[in-house]
Parts: sequence; C-alpha cells; structure tokens
Amino acid sequence: MPPGERFFNALLGLSILSWALLGVTTETRPVSVRAVVAALHVLVGTLILFRARVEQQGSLASCLAAIPALATAGWAMSVAPAVWTPTAQVIFATGGCLTIVSFIYLGRCFAILPAIRGTVTRGPFRIVRHPAYLGEVVMILGCCVAAPHWRRLGPLAAALLLVAIRILAEERVMSTSEAYTKYANQVRWRLIPLLW
Repeated sequence: MPPGERFFNALLGLSILSWALLGVTTETRPVSVRAVVAALHVLVGTLILFRARVEQQGSLASCLAAIPALATAGWAMSVAPAVWTPTAQVIFATGGCLTIVSFIYLGRCFAILPAIRGTVTRGPFRIVRHPAYLGEVVMILGCCVAAPHWRRLGPLAAALLLVAIRILAEERVMSTSEAYTKYANQVRWRLIPLLW
C-alpha cells in the first residue's frame, strides 16, 4: 500500500475510533442506541486502519454521487429525540446489527467511497449486494419511528433516494471488476429482496 494511502487510512481510522469514545461519554440517547453507534464507530475505524489497498478508485463523479448518502444518518439522528420508544430502539438495533455483520464480512474490502478493494460474496452478501446499506436504512427508520411526525420522515425518504444513487455510482465502478460482474449476475437484488 502506498505511504500516502496508509497515512490517510491511519488518520481517518483513528479519528473515527475517537468518535466512539466521544459518543458514549457525551450522548444522551438510550444506551442501546449509543452502544450500536459506538460499535459501528469502533468497527469502521478498525476496518479503515487495516483495509486492503485500492485496486481501482472511483471517479470524482462517482464519489460525489456517493457522498450525500453519508450525511443522511447524521440528519436522521438529529431529528430523533433523546427519549426513544422500545420499538424504535429495536428497529435501530436490528439495522445496526445487520450493518455490523455486513461490515465484518466486508473485512479488508471495506470502503467508504466507490472503489474496488475486492469482492465479498459470503454472509448477508449472498442475499443482497448491499446489506450494509439496507442496515443503515433500517437504522434511519428507527430514528424516524423514535420521533414520529410526518416531517421527520424526510430523512427516510432522502436516505432511500440517496442510497439508491450511491449504489448505482458504486456499481458503475465495481462493474469494471470481472469478479463483481459474476457476483452481480448471481445475486439479483441490490438492496431489498424481491424489490430492487
């Protein structure tokens, strides 16, 4: 791995690891929500520290198309209240668990922006091509259920649209890999089985 990429991964990974500590100590949301968010930060930070080198970086256009989807989770958390219903906590934790399991299966192939670092075909990736994004959408649904109001469904609607755009941008990059093309032919559904 080139030194510049290694340095960037170290800087980003350690920053995200620090978010786990800050979130646990300063957050006011329920313990279950804080635990899921902290676990995700620890896992993402660790995966970035040890991920495989980039085989092919996505274009500037594909990266710009993917970035807005990253912001929807923060937006959803900002509209959620400090007190959550048990139902909202269960939905959030379920999405978080799916995301965590998906990230574990991604392992060293983990990427934030469109890039080829390898193709994963095991675990939840046998059912849908982007199970981590499905988990993130379920987490956002949990945030919206925690604060039910028609205006608070905005993050969910935005997440669905922006995640779809992110998936399409990512798949344009990944489709240049023969391994991914073969995988995409075997696993039909991108995000939600039987729908898309």
